[in-house]
Amino acid sequence: MLKGKRLSILGDSVSTYQGVSDDTSANSTLFYNPYFYRDPYPLDGTYWHMIMTELELSLCVNNSWSGGLLSGRDNPDSGVNRADKLSKDNGESPDIIIVFMGLNDVGRRISESVFAADYEKTLATLKKKYPSAYVCCVNLPDRDARLKKSTELFKSAIESAANSMGDKFFVADLFHSRLNNDFYYMNTIDGLHPDPDGMRFIANIVKDAILKHVK
Repeated sequence: MLKGKRLSILGDSVSTYQGVSDDTSANSTLFYNPYFYRDPYPLDGTYWHMIMTELELSLCVNNSWSGGLLSGRDNPDSGVNRADKLSKDNGESPDIIIVFMGLNDVGRRISESVFAADYEKTLATLKKKYPSAYVCCVNLPDRDARLKKSTELFKSAIESAANSMGDKFFVADLFHSRLNNDFYYMNTIDGLHPDPDGMRFIANIVKDAILKHVK
């Protein structure tokens, strides 16, 4: 059903990979995109590559920025300002978009109101720029008890923005999954970035959401 559909990603370090999220042959604006994941970490150990393989999708553009915030309208590198750069320079546009951002916003104590407004603006940009695309909004794992309240507020902001955009926007729910606190930590490389087991957990949740909502 989904074979051959094009996938684009708007993300932070969790969605990066050297030679992919900075691939200027796909989109020339990716030139400066910093990355976290690289060889010898396996490309097929990233959550988005697992999803592509299992659903037989093709990659359109992975516009992910290591360390990047979603919020920040004055920052050209923020997610809210990269949302219109998810198509290829040759004109190919995505059929499915994954938005997986907010971990850095929570960690840097961005206010919930600023994040909520910028997340909604991001989705509005996607709706206008890619009207035929389905958009999977990945909410945030409850990974740190010290950040639980903020993470829950950000989760609500993501869900509210997605719900306001119509039927083609939906949420992949990491917050209510087992990917939290000690379980999250045990499935990371460094306490923040998922290892292949953590990536598999994310991939399964996002894949199930896509299968449920994309027609």
